[in-house]
Amino acid sequence: MQHFPEIQLTFEETRVLGCLLEKEILTPDTYPLSLNSLVTACNQSSSRYPITNLDASDILEALRSLSEKYLVEKVVGGRTSKYEHCLKHVLSLQDSERAVFTVLLLRGAQTTGEIRQRTDRIHRFTSLKEVEEILTWFIEYPHGPLVRRIPAGSGRRVEAFEHLLSERIASPQAEGAGQAPDADLTPEAPSPSAGPAPDDEEPEWKQSVESRLAKLEQEVISLRAHLNRREDTPDIPPPRR
Repeated sequence: MQHFPEIQLTFEETRVLGCLLEKEILTPDTYPLSLNSLVTACNQSSSRYPITNLDASDILEALRSLSEKYLVEKVVGGRTSKYEHCLKHVLSLQDSERAVFTVLLLRGAQTTGEIRQRTDRIHRFTSLKEVEEILTWFIEYPHGPLVRRIPAGSGRRVEAFEHLLSERIASPQAEGAGQAPDADLTPEAPSPSAGPAPDDEEPEWKQSVESRLAKLEQEVISLRAHLNRREDTPDIPPPRR
């Protein structure tokens, strides 16, 4: 069986795999995911970069390819097909390592501080050093590097990291495809009255908005899963009197 980074993925495959990894932790009651839930998860507007508009055929093709690479399995049972990841067949990770891996798949190049903030709902790190050690492990992975370091420069004040499981290109259907890949990571200039912004931190308002959007989208996914389960349950006639 092949290992990463020998296994290379398309953009769609990285998005699907990242969503399955994320939802297994954040919405265990609705995991494994149906195709509709996966489409919603892949295209959600929070915790994703770039934002996409993938359709069911895109997701099905990614699932087919991931299945051939032993990374996804279809769950048998019920009228609705569901899917779960099989990452352990190819890459064995601890919870902390998997959290970093997931966020890199879903959001592209990020600084150490951004990774720590964005993994908080999946795994809570107590220090940046923990994140740095995991990134170093990915860079020095025995079968070949899974992550690369992007030096500071070109509008970036601090170094960042990105995964090496697919080509460094934005999805053709990404809504922000015209943007530079690092555009959302370039720090804004502070206002004259404000103190210097930390290099590795996002504004509090942005974190708050992202958190609220993520919660709303999780509720929508859970509601859809509940409705799907009701549709799968046959109607039981009332007892005769």
